[in-house]
Amino acid sequence: MLIVLNDPAHVERELLAGRLACPHCDGELAPWGHARQRTLRTTTQPAELHPRRARCSTCKKTSVLLPDICLGRRVDEVAVIGRALLEKAAGAGHRTIAVLLARPAETVRDWLRKFSSRTLLLQEHFHRWAFALDARLEQITPQGSPTADALEAIGLATRAASLLFGPRPVWSWVSAMTGGALLSNTSSPFPAPH
Repeated sequence: MLIVLNDPAHVERELLAGRLACPHCDGELAPWGHARQRTLRTTTQPAELHPRRARCSTCKKTSVLLPDICLGRRVDEVAVIGRALLEKAAGAGHRTIAVLLARPAETVRDWLRKFSSRTLLLQEHFHRWAFALDARLEQITPQGSPTADALEAIGLATRAASLLFGPRPVWSWVSAMTGGALLSNTSSPFPAPH
């Protein structure tokens, strides 16, 4: 899986020009059909996605090119999940958030638990991004809880990325900076800033 900009025409141009790098090696990705069609639950209504698939010219592995509004193995848009995390940081419980977002309580509880179990890892990851993207950043002030600290690091990193590379929704940056693995069940590493 490779997280790409949520602009199919742009992604297609990049793919055809050989400007997308393989996430497995140093090779170039080339078009290789499409992944299965899926439904993404957005903030307003379900959206149908038919992600592009690409094949590496070197290692021959294939990758699904998932738009940055998604996370791997999640049916909900990353912005919906992000809103749940912000509500939790503001003190809301999972049932209240579930009603607010019109999602099953078990789903919201799963998001919050997964995020809570990784707050230190996420805080460190986004600190690295923030310091790599903003040379003027000297320190990050603790916010009083692991969740709030992780969200502060996310905010600083995504702000720095938008200032440096151009505007993009916060949670789209989060998807890109974690390789779609913000709430992943695996221990695979996040993409490192370079």
